[in-house]
Amino acid sequence: MDDPQIEAEPSEPRSIRQRVRSACKPCKDRKKRCNGENPCDTCIGYEYECHYVASSRKRRKKHDSAAGRPDVPDHSGSSAFATPTEPEKESHSALTPTNNWDSREENSGTAFAKILMGRLDPGQVDRPAIPWNLGVGQEFQGPRQDITKIVTLDQMQALVDVYLDTVHQVFGFINKQPFMDTIVHRWSGLSAPNSRDIILSGVAALGSLFTPGFPSALRESIANFAKGLLETANARSGLEVAAWVLRTLYLRVTSQPHAAWIASCTTMHTIQATDIGQSSGSDVDGDIIDTERLIWVSRVSNCFISREYGRPTVEIETSLVSIPTSRPGDFTHDLLYMYQQSERLRPGKPYTVADDEAGIAELASFKSDSDGIILFKGYFGLILYRRLQSQSVTASVSSETVKSAISLGKDGVDAALRFAQRRQPWWHVANVTFQFVCMLLVIDTNTSLQHMGSAMDALQTVSEYFPSRSLTETLGFLKTLVKLTCDRKRTELDFLEQSLQDKGVTNLEPVGSVIGVAQNDQRLSSGTFTPDLNSTDFINFDWDAFFKADIPVLDYSVIDP
Repeated sequence: MDDPQIEAEPSEPRSIRQRVRSACKPCKDRKKRCNGENPCDTCIGYEYECHYVASSRKRRKKHDSAAGRPDVPDHSGSSAFATPTEPEKESHSALTPTNNWDSREENSGTAFAKILMGRLDPGQVDRPAIPWNLGVGQEFQGPRQDITKIVTLDQMQALVDVYLDTVHQVFGFINKQPFMDTIVHRWSGLSAPNSRDIILSGVAALGSLFTPGFPSALRESIANFAKGLLETANARSGLEVAAWVLRTLYLRVTSQPHAAWIASCTTMHTIQATDIGQSSGSDVDGDIIDTERLIWVSRVSNCFISREYGRPTVEIETSLVSIPTSRPGDFTHDLLYMYQQSERLRPGKPYTVADDEAGIAELASFKSDSDGIILFKGYFGLILYRRLQSQSVTASVSSETVKSAISLGKDGVDAALRFAQRRQPWWHVANVTFQFVCMLLVIDTNTSLQHMGSAMDALQTVSEYFPSRSLTETLGFLKTLVKLTCDRKRTELDFLEQSLQDKGVTNLEPVGSVIGVAQNDQRLSSGTFTPDLNSTDFINFDWDAFFKADIPVLDYSVIDP
């Protein structure tokens, strides 16, 4: 029987590789093999939303029986999307889906069961009940509340504006216009709750963090809603990856480093699960996401947080290796430059003093108008200078390098102050200021210490804008360091002043005449000896040899018996 989807030689249907005329949209986007079924094996295994899009491309007629037959049959009466006709089912002996499996699935009983169901019943849309565990606990089904019921349209648009002016300027992976259109459709009731809510709620949560005076109870409701959606989502598209990036950035501001690191690692593993790193094209729900930028931002956030926290990064295989082009109005391209510079800090990578000095010089020469990027510059500059300190080679560090390191730190503190004055809690606001004060104390020169007052004032200002126990303890710790430094310097000053005090010498007992100075005994003992610098005795005296000679304190050979 002729099949409208499979083109094969009639004489040897099993020996010739069968070619599918029309692949489903998810397989096309991810460049995966599709068997033309609905749902296909790949979509079943990865839990993609399998659907087909009618092709307008005309094919050459091969024989009369195919004349007038469309590439994709029209099923518009039964579905919103055109779907291919169901191919002839294969026998049970051909169930081994080796050619359709990714190497990660070869040992997966779960994937095998899904593909088995898809082969036996291609029309099955429900996922098979697979005993992953005993299911004895209560499984969280995700929030039942609607994001449109948590915030109004005006509130959402205001939060998005703040997000675009702050976070998006540095971590820019959202396509603005499609994203704004999604908001309008969602709040106008033109679309029901859907998979994009996971992005809407994540953006709203970050926008609330950077909005001065935003009600904390409402912020918590938005963040919990976003978290609930994320924890119950299945990795099917770039939307989940983007949501994990948003969650990572939120935790970097609000939580302990371990939580942010775990979220950044989960982001990278979600990229592996969805395979979006293999194609720059948009996926099923990805028109609001720039996939190429999303991959890079995910990599950068995992790298930065892992190295800050001293933990390993997650490396992924991806075909997206070129740097995305810059966009007007955001500084994501500058962020990727910072990422390239951070590769100097890769654990295990050999480096020299000259390498770190060159890195500091390059950072100092790089200019950016983004306060977020300026803070990154200051942070990496301080790391490089600390590495120079750890090598105990500060004596060989050039004065120009020290000057550049101080300049990077000072610029970072100024950027931190601007963030604080805008009530925007960028994550390096306190950290760079704290590290800069410590570096100034270590350098311990007039050039460095003259910046101590402004740096301490900046941290004091930050703690007033963002009152928290953590900042209060940090400020108290730095004040203790400064007091200890002052005490040490006072002790050193006392030693120096004591050396200048005029202490009279008394009760000296004569030891006899010394050859060469006997004629001056009387004047020496009376304390009235005044050397005659014009005496001919010193005309040809070699003063240089005198000061360089190794002269003993007492030479008993010249003392009279």
